[in-house]
Amino acid sequence: MILKTIFLIVPLLLILIIGGGFLVTSDFFKESPQICFLEPLDKTSIDIYYSCEDFDEENPLQVAEINHDELILYSLNLINDDREHYNTPLVELGTSSSIAQEHAEELLNLCKTSYWDSDGMKPYMRYSIAGGEGAINENIAVVGTPEIQKHWTQENIEQILEWNQHNMVERDELNAFRHSMNILDENHNYLNIGIAWNSFCVAIVHQFEDRYVEWKQKPILTPNKEFILSGQINFNATIEQIDVFFDPIPLPLSDQDLMASPPTYGFGHVCTHIACSEDSLPVGTVLPNSESADLEPDVLEEIINQDSNIPLFVAHKWETTHNEDFTTFSIEEDFTNLVNFVAEASNTDGKGVYTVLVWALPEGSNNGMVLTTISIFFL
Repeated sequence: MILKTIFLIVPLLLILIIGGGFLVTSDFFKESPQICFLEPLDKTSIDIYYSCEDFDEENPLQVAEINHDELILYSLNLINDDREHYNTPLVELGTSSSIAQEHAEELLNLCKTSYWDSDGMKPYMRYSIAGGEGAINENIAVVGTPEIQKHWTQENIEQILEWNQHNMVERDELNAFRHSMNILDENHNYLNIGIAWNSFCVAIVHQFEDRYVEWKQKPILTPNKEFILSGQINFNATIEQIDVFFDPIPLPLSDQDLMASPPTYGFGHVCTHIACSEDSLPVGTVLPNSESADLEPDVLEEIINQDSNIPLFVAHKWETTHNEDFTTFSIEEDFTNLVNFVAEASNTDGKGVYTVLVWALPEGSNNGMVLTTISIFFL
């Protein structure tokens, strides 16, 4: 019995010794956790650098107090400084910044940019659901890495905002200066800003807004497929046409889907979270109906659609009045043929998201502008 006990104890001791040795060895080679600090960052710096040190577990570093509202105003001032420098009208802080803020906070989970959200929606869809009344275009950026933990201060994030702003305006070659053109677009009059940060990254969302319409009826598509919109533009303009884009009903996206999404977004199903086409085409266009026209709208539609790849509509109702300071409009059209066209082209029942772009030409200008990017969820 004694020998059997000895033989049992010896293997157990060997296991404990070997296991203990492994644990010691593992701890010996394991890197100590570190905290990293932003090196001095100028807006013209080529890249961002950090200096790191081991955590002091006995005297842990206190989280710095950072004022979110001050960062929002700081970002707004940076953008207006650039707009003033390039002789572009200044923008005001918008009333829809909660949408931009929510998207910025979601980007922190990825530590990577994506114009899509986890519900599968693009910026103009989020804007419309939140009650947006104009046209929007979005810039986003995420600064930082998920590999190293950082200690941010208010000054750090202000430096990052300034550095990112300079990159988007002056060094945006890789993006064909799309960010820069958006920042300096003369038609923008409002800006919704989202800024969020965690221990690894800083997310920045700029949602530029063109808001010039007071709505009597925002664009709707009734159950009977009647397309209706009416309101007042706060300057004298000619509404030239209305383009309608279609997206399928958005579906939830995983983190992997979002991280793999394209670096740009566009209108319609030709720009999905998988890929974007350079040629984003509408699924239908509504044209003015002149009371002085010799032919009825139905006859005109039949003629102009002979050589068209998409349905063209001559509105059955297109009423506008002009004043020196404003333009009123009331437009209606039957969209049965449009919904049928979408249903056949997409092998669906035509249900989905129809996004309305109203094109207007201000009096005395040669440059048209988009008054709306409002999405109708026809479900």
